[in-house]
Parts: sequence; C-alpha cells; structure tokens
Amino acid sequence: MSDEKMTSTEIELTDAEHDVFDRVRREQGLADVAEAIEWLVRTRLRKGIEHITGRRRGPRLVASGGKRQ
Repeated sequence: MSDEKMTSTEIELTDAEHDVFDRVRREQGLADVAEAIEWLVRTRLRKGIEHITGRRRGPRLVASGGKRQ
C-alpha cells in the first residue's frame, strides 16, 4: 500500500441525503457521515466487482495438490 494520503473532497448534501447517510452511520455503528459514505462506496464497489468477476474477493493463490478428501 502506498504511503500517500487519500485526498478528500467536500460535497454539499441536501437535508434528505444527510438523513439517509446518518441512518446508515447509526445502523453500521460508524463515527460520522463521512465514514458512512465511505462504507457505502466500498460496499458498492465490492458488489460491482463480484458482479463482474463472479467472485466475492480478489484472486487467491492455489495450493498445489488441491483439497484433501
């Protein structure tokens, strides 16, 4: 992972949007609305990748010999 810090962007939210993000924050036990937005983005990215690849996570190394039965 890189040592560079993630950039941030400020966006204006309507009251309705803020209420939705605050509800997500409470349901997920997050500290603030920014964390709720990040959680939603990460969740959506995971689902999108799963849809494209058919897998939940990235590729894994395969152990030689396969599973023992």
